[in-house]
Amino acid sequence: MKSKTLLLGSLAAGIMSAGCGVSYDETVDGEIGSVHQAFVSRTWAYAWAQQATGSFTANSSYARNSSGDVSGEGVDNTVTQLGTGRYRVQFPGIGASSGGNVQVTAYGSGAERCKVDHWNSSGGGVNVYVNCFTAGGAAINTRFSVAYVRKSGTGSSDEAYVWANDPTAAAYTPDLTHQFNSSGVNNTIVRQGVGRYAVTLPGQTAVGGTVEVTAYGPDSDHCKVAGWGQSGDDTAVNVRCFDSAGALADGRFTLNFARSAPPNGGLSYSYAWAHDTAAASYTPSLAYQKGFISGDAGDVEADITAGRTSAGRYSVNLPGMSATGSNVQVTAYGTGSEYCKVVGWSGDGSETQASVACFDEGGTSADTRFVLVYTGDKYIIQ
Repeated sequence: MKSKTLLLGSLAAGIMSAGCGVSYDETVDGEIGSVHQAFVSRTWAYAWAQQATGSFTANSSYARNSSGDVSGEGVDNTVTQLGTGRYRVQFPGIGASSGGNVQVTAYGSGAERCKVDHWNSSGGGVNVYVNCFTAGGAAINTRFSVAYVRKSGTGSSDEAYVWANDPTAAAYTPDLTHQFNSSGVNNTIVRQGVGRYAVTLPGQTAVGGTVEVTAYGPDSDHCKVAGWGQSGDDTAVNVRCFDSAGALADGRFTLNFARSAPPNGGLSYSYAWAHDTAAASYTPSLAYQKGFISGDAGDVEADITAGRTSAGRYSVNLPGMSATGSNVQVTAYGTGSEYCKVVGWSGDGSETQASVACFDEGGTSADTRFVLVYTGDKYIIQ
């Protein structure tokens, strides 16, 4: 029997080394994207800011919004430059709630980096404010990629996020409006020292999951994931934050975790922990990579592959994923002050290739590990 394919839009156990408005529930024509996603509702939007200056509509080929049609199309996300290196991203129609989680990654081949300043509800939608800087900490105009997700409900999926709002508290429960845990239990944070934090996500399974981290606030500090692993029934995530000189510094951040579930909403997703900094070609750890296409397709059988193309430059191949209608976020991994960004991504509908660049505190290309998260609108009915 021939299958019918419909494309909408573009259509290691243990601790790892180094350490509301409109509701969107992933249900399409009676089909649940995954059995593990059935009980968590997700509202989401993402965009690629394709210009570094001016006010504009985010490129419709790389922007989606869950208030649109089933694939997230049909609603314009907009970007407004507010000053040098300062931007407002407007995600309309996704509900008048200031909760949720935001991840931001600078885009392009230079050493710029970006972070979220804050976000709030406005006119039935959400406004996200982004700040971008040079390696030395000066404000600079640059392109970036941004993703927003708001989740609610409880169930068997492994999903959690936090806004770490108190950088000097010895131990605390982060802001309840801006945190989520599919187990229904509050996430907590312990400060282990200057710029060093341990985030506990109760009831979450670490192996097979992925973590995104973005620094928060007006300053030029940056944050990254230093490692995550299982601690009893919980997932423990270590985070490091640094100033523009590369020294550990207390800072606020947003953190997003998911295991076999869409980290940033959307219909399809793919993620990988790129653990080998030197190999020209390799398969990232199978224990921490996943590809899933909504509809009848389900899990992607082919492995994600990656490789180093030059100092601090990497390529990641995402089988089954379409570049059009997608978003890519990158988080550096490890205890050092290196940071990473997305240089670009492209594909032919059957595979997407993302390029990543990583730098040391001085803006020089540097080899380092990282986590990559892809979100897309691909949906297949067979």
